This record gives sequence, C-alpha cells and structure tokens, in this order.
Amino acid sequence: MNEALKARILKVLQSQHLMALATVRPDGYPQATMVNYINDGLTLYFATDATSQKAGNIKLNNKVSVAIAGQTEDFHKLAGLSLSGTAERILDRELADTLTLRLFRKLPQSKKFVPHDTKQLAIFAVRPVAISLIDYTAGFGTSYLLEL
Repeated sequence: MNEALKARILKVLQSQHLMALATVRPDGYPQATMVNYINDGLTLYFATDATSQKAGNIKLNNKVSVAIAGQTEDFHKLAGLSLSGTAERILDRELADTLTLRLFRKLPQSKKFVPHDTKQLAIFAVRPVAISLIDYTAGFGTSYLLEL
C-alpha cells in the first residue's frame, strides 16, 4: 500500500465530518444523502434511523459511494476524495454504542437527528475498496487512486 497516499487520504478524512453517501435504490437509481461521519483509519462510520431509506437501500445492496471535500474559495486549492466500498450495519450493541458516543462527542450537532426511540438508531461501517484523492493544488483535475 502507498503509505504516503494513505496519509494524505487520512488527513482529508480527519479534517472533515460531512460526506455525501450514495446508495442504490430498489429501482436501480442512485440516491445521495448527506451524513456526518467519524473514521478509524480508512473505515468510515455514520448513524441513521434504522427505518430510513438509506438503511433500507443498504440492506438490499451494500455497495456505496462516498464523496468528501472541504470548502474553499479558491477552486485550485480543492482537496477531497471519492470512494467506493461496502456498507455494513454494526449489530454488536456494545460496539454500536461506543461508536455512537464517539460520533456525538465529535459532532454534537448530530444528536438532533437521533430518532425518538434510540433503539431505532443504526450505525453503519463503510469499508472502502478504492479511494480517489482529488488534489487540485497539484493541477486542475489531479487525482490519485488507492485500491485496497
């Protein structure tokens, strides 16, 4: 694995907290939603209502795409990433509770989106299979691919 590229990807992941998550609807069309995330290395974690459309989509097809980028006034300084991977609901209650606490500590604004019945909160892990780092500081359209 290219450790220098991995380090640059981790820097982007740790500097942001909001991602566009694309799932596949039952009719085959993609659906993108914005969710807060935390990460452990290259694995991303997010919470959603267990009855949400994204949770249902993942149950039917666990292939997902993610896009993450920071805001910049100068487009030539854009840095972000896109990735493809698989999403899996965390069923281990102890692990799910630990991840929920971490998510809410890092992003307290997420608490307002918690379902009234906290048992309805589902935690998902996104494990990438390929990550494309976008780095326009190296020239417009420059990207680097990390396959896992």
